[in-house]
Amino acid sequence: MDWPNVQLPSGLDETTEDPAISTEFGTGIVQTRARYTRMRRTWELTWANMRGSDYRALRAFYELALGGSLPFNWTNVKENKTYNVRFKGELKARHTVMSCWNVSLTLEQV
Repeated sequence: MDWPNVQLPSGLDETTEDPAISTEFGTGIVQTRARYTRMRRTWELTWANMRGSDYRALRAFYELALGGSLPFNWTNVKENKTYNVRFKGELKARHTVMSCWNVSLTLEQV
């Protein structure tokens, strides 16, 4: 399943997960290790005044993916690289003017 053809986001924030876990001992020493070797990324995408037709297409795709249940391919246009991701959390939208919407969502690397 591939990301729908909707307008590019106006905002893109990226976070790289820290896999480290730590244990603090009574002597003050802290021991750390990686919980897992892969570092996952998340992206928060936002749109200011997304066209109504694009919002409806994005919402239909969110429903098709059953929210965060099914993975899909998404291309990060800033890197021109495709990732296998899923939705993380809710699709948030607020109607603004005419048939435009302010939209935000988070994608999580699978």
